[in-house]
Amino acid sequence: MRPVVSFILVCGLAVLLTIGGCGGGSNPPTPPPTSSSDFLFESNNNQISIFEVDATKGTVTSTPAPATGPALGGGLALTSTNFLYVADSGNNAVDAFSVNASTGALTAVSGSPFTVASGQGAQGMSADPAGKFLFVTQHNTNQVAAFAIGSSGQLTPVPGSFFPAGSFPEESVVDPTGKYLYVSNNLDALGSISAYTIASNGALTPVTGSPFTTLVNGGPFGLAVHPNGNFLYIAMSGNGTAGTQVVGQTIDTTTGALSPIPGSPFTVGNEPSGVTIDPAGKFLYVTNMMDDTVSAFTIDGTSGALTAIAGSPFSTGPGSAPFLMAVNKSSSLLYVLGANSTSISVFTIASSGALTSVAPLNGGGGANGIAVLRKP
Repeated sequence: MRPVVSFILVCGLAVLLTIGGCGGGSNPPTPPPTSSSDFLFESNNNQISIFEVDATKGTVTSTPAPATGPALGGGLALTSTNFLYVADSGNNAVDAFSVNASTGALTAVSGSPFTVASGQGAQGMSADPAGKFLFVTQHNTNQVAAFAIGSSGQLTPVPGSFFPAGSFPEESVVDPTGKYLYVSNNLDALGSISAYTIASNGALTPVTGSPFTTLVNGGPFGLAVHPNGNFLYIAMSGNGTAGTQVVGQTIDTTTGALSPIPGSPFTVGNEPSGVTIDPAGKFLYVTNMMDDTVSAFTIDGTSGALTAIAGSPFSTGPGSAPFLMAVNKSSSLLYVLGANSTSISVFTIASSGALTSVAPLNGGGGANGIAVLRKP
């Protein structure tokens, strides 16, 4: 955000107003606003593209040099300790980078890429809030791999890794306390969610009652946990036919068990895939791949119920097939990846949660992951 200045007329001359009004008033000077930028990372064919974006306007201010990435990526995970991990689905590995928070530049971590297992399948990744552990779904073997994150970003398998999941696990998410991990089992007939407690060494133990069912043939995909840690939301992409719903689950914060939110499921567009919540916990957004739209809701912080925002759904453009999203730290911008587009859709977020499209970013082909970091 640019510093705001004002001009006044004194004796017919324009002068810069830096303190109080005319006559040498005693009002103290107003400090200028601080600058505000995001670094946006997009995993696409063979590289990670980087954009520095004005966090209020959504305009690109610089494009740091991209880093080499996997040919067949499976997603991104950005830790609180400024390490960026990229799933290499084709080689069943994870590429690791340290992030320069001031410039956005990526530097490969020593030893990267880190092998997950033989064959293919590394997919949805998530890290705990402290940046101690990284979890990687293995959709070809119905497992979850768990790694300890070293001080320099190196990955070491935790004791007992791999951990069983359901059929074709896709995405994973850790709750804000770092106690629980949730995994969407995309091809499970009952649309199940595997839930685990996370031990102090990163090992996973199934929560009593896991896996938890959602919708028959629902095809759970994208996951998001509310910042208050009380609710889990699941995009039901459909299994065989496109889904049109988002399931809301209440999290028992003592056990990690799931139970339906009153009013769930909530109706969205065709084939919802990505789901995200703004950091303030006020709004939830869902990408509808077959409709080229984003559905927007307000969240009741007490019950977890969703209410559609006026104007929803919002268009991402014909043929864009939106599927992944990220909201910046200030809850002012929503970034949307399209499966059939080389552009990244950018929206400003109003105080009501409504979206207004601004000029898209020129991303790369084959986009498969997105993450955003606030520049200090």
